[in-house]
Amino acid sequence: MKRAKNETVVRAYSIPLQADETILEFIEEYHRMAKVVLQEILNAGKFTKVERKELRDNLLKDWSYAAHYVDSAINQMLGLVKSYRRKLKKGKKVRKPRLRKKFVYVKSTLFTLKGSTLKITIIPRKHYLEINLTNYLFILPFLKEIWAGRLKLGGLFLFPNKLVLNFVKTVEYLEPRDWMSVDINLTNVTVLAGLTVYRFDTRELYHIHRVYEEKRQKIQKISAWNKRLSEELLKKYSSRERNRAKDFLHKLANKIVEIAREKQVGIILEDLNGIKERVLKGSKSSNRKLSKWNARELQRLIEYKAKWLGVPVVYVNPKNSSKTCPVCGGWLIPQEGRLMKCSCGFVEDRDFIAVLNLRMWGSGVTPKGLEVSRASTPNEGPMKTNPYGIMAIEKQRIGIKFYEITLTSP
Repeated sequence: MKRAKNETVVRAYSIPLQADETILEFIEEYHRMAKVVLQEILNAGKFTKVERKELRDNLLKDWSYAAHYVDSAINQMLGLVKSYRRKLKKGKKVRKPRLRKKFVYVKSTLFTLKGSTLKITIIPRKHYLEINLTNYLFILPFLKEIWAGRLKLGGLFLFPNKLVLNFVKTVEYLEPRDWMSVDINLTNVTVLAGLTVYRFDTRELYHIHRVYEEKRQKIQKISAWNKRLSEELLKKYSSRERNRAKDFLHKLANKIVEIAREKQVGIILEDLNGIKERVLKGSKSSNRKLSKWNARELQRLIEYKAKWLGVPVVYVNPKNSSKTCPVCGGWLIPQEGRLMKCSCGFVEDRDFIAVLNLRMWGSGVTPKGLEVSRASTPNEGPMKTNPYGIMAIEKQRIGIKFYEITLTSP
């Protein structure tokens, strides 16, 4: 495999935290300051260096904690506003940014890591947060990488009940031998890698969301006579739903990335930006189903896990990927069940068609090593170039292994 580009990648892990009163007050003060900064930047229009210095000086007058936290808040809010304005320029419908969660961004100048002890400055020379990272076994492999100089600890996120650690490393991507494609559907995820199609059954994930949706509907009836109890139960069960779904998605993403790494291939994903906004215009029933679709979250997990291991990831426009014939480029007509048929004679499962098209469109060439089993029909056509510039054989079925893989959640 040939060497490709280098890229800095980040992997985040959270550890539980029991913050003392000083730290809790500090997080509250930082949150209030960040809200002021956000409003100032939004009102300023173009936020100049002079305005930034004036704002910083004013904030420091009543700030009793480390001065660098003021810089952190300003940088954090500037990034938030820039992202908001960028989306506005693209014509997207976006809400004005606002702060909901209370947390503090701790940049590298505000903490030290000596051995396994992480020391965060709260009030210089007066108050620090010290954590022994060896108490968390899942962090030990990362500590060893840091001690060996292959990894470093990036900025931290301090919450009232947890601390998020960001591990940073430079990854050297290798030129993939081939590409594998991933098609994410409501009840399955289909992957085409080499001559094998993997179909992951995600009905369990849909079931998780459905079960908790029914629980929420019952709980909401309680709010008529006990609003506080209703809110507590909603919070409790929403957290359980998120955790169960998150566990399922992590397992699935790990398996997909494992396949790519074993076969030394890159990953092609569908560009689903704005997909829910475009399709949430149907019936209440279809909208309810789509609200349980975790496609973007799964893609995020696949991408960051793949990049951490040096596996390249690209996105392609999935429009009509399950409706376009991969042989002649014609329009496919739905048949019984999940089959799709083209006028050229090609008939196949819609999910297989989608991953085949995604892989061809993403790689720009015929998938390497793809074998073709000739159909016994008198209409077999010669090899030709289809509208996508990909060599294909008309009216022939592609022989490929097919596996059903079902993930289970606790």
